[in-house]
Amino acid sequence: MGLIKTLNKGVKLATGDFIARMDADDISHPDRIKILVNEFELDPKLDVISAGFFYFSYDGFVKRQAHPKALQSKSLHFVSFFCTPVNHPCVVVKASVFKANPFDDQYIHSEDYEIFSRLLADGYRFKNYASPLYFLRMNPESVSYRFEKIQISTHTKISARNIENYFNKRFDFFLHKVMINRISFNVSYRLLNEALETLDMLRNDFIKNEKPDASVIAEIDEFLIEQKIDILLQSFKSARFKHKGVILWNIFAHLPLFIHKRGSRYFLSKLPFMNRNLPELPKFKSSVI
Repeated sequence: MGLIKTLNKGVKLATGDFIARMDADDISHPDRIKILVNEFELDPKLDVISAGFFYFSYDGFVKRQAHPKALQSKSLHFVSFFCTPVNHPCVVVKASVFKANPFDDQYIHSEDYEIFSRLLADGYRFKNYASPLYFLRMNPESVSYRFEKIQISTHTKISARNIENYFNKRFDFFLHKVMINRISFNVSYRLLNEALETLDMLRNDFIKNEKPDASVIAEIDEFLIEQKIDILLQSFKSARFKHKGVILWNIFAHLPLFIHKRGSRYFLSKLPFMNRNLPELPKFKSSVI
């Protein structure tokens, strides 16, 4: 049947009020379901919730923490123009929402990004729980590794669709790839700066249209700090040797991103020696570990 049709069949057969997702080789926090379902009781208008998570190695050691891109629904709508707004394996969703909005099998290997960005565009209410409630295994045989090229291509199409539907704008292919940090080519100084400026333009247009409160604006700005840091670092990594100096100069020109409280925390979290005081995996019997 394939993954997407299997997901839709599972949703169709489900009889409860909520549907919780999880990948077979990952581990949930023991109280994940209780904590997340309780959020629906606190906010009956909530439709989808996920949480932060930890990455752990195949031999069972926690390596680093991944914080949510944003917490509130309107901020997550902005995030969805560029990347998946929630951690799919950790979601809990109202069953009625999934039953009315099946996964689209045209978007293989990026079906999670497609459905959650579509739901946000349609006005469904989302939330990310700030604390990590999930342990995601770093598996070299995962879909993200085995079908990376297909996933990147599909992800790019979804992002372009989302941006065009909301902003009525289409961007040059390479400019768009830089904006969403799908960079596997040499990025010129001009293109890099154009991408960073375009992110700010979309941010300003979104805020003008939505008129969100200050907390949402703060989350959008923090997301953009992280996105720009990722773009700068990936541009340096992908640059040919003779062009690395130009990108390095651009990184220094954007040093305020790296010394901002959110930016410095995010950058340091990428350094292996900075990931200390991480928890152990939950202690219970498992056929995987």
